[in-house]
Amino acid sequence: MLELTAEQWAALCASDERNFVATIRDDIVRDAPRYANDPTLLDRLVRAYGDAKRMGFQQDKELVEFLYIEADVPEFYRKPGIAAWLAKPGRPVEERFEDLLAVTRRKLIDREREKR
Repeated sequence: MLELTAEQWAALCASDERNFVATIRDDIVRDAPRYANDPTLLDRLVRAYGDAKRMGFQQDKELVEFLYIEADVPEFYRKPGIAAWLAKPGRPVEERFEDLLAVTRRKLIDREREKR
């Protein structure tokens, strides 16, 4: 049986995470080709992924949504209002993030209606 040192295990996990983020980056570029020439995109996404994990994100679905938003709005999660909301105790960060997305979508829909 193969045994890894703690350092080897950490390096393997980091490599898997970077590959996960690189795959999401490729999906973002496929969906929004304007990002194809952004040399900072992968590093920003890797940094945001790490920050999301430290905040408590665990589910792939929410991590992917988080990274898609990061592509459009760099460091959105560090803006004071959003950071405060995500850090608020009482509910898991992923639930708070989903609430944030729901409110944002609702506001966008309302703005579109007002334009008509």
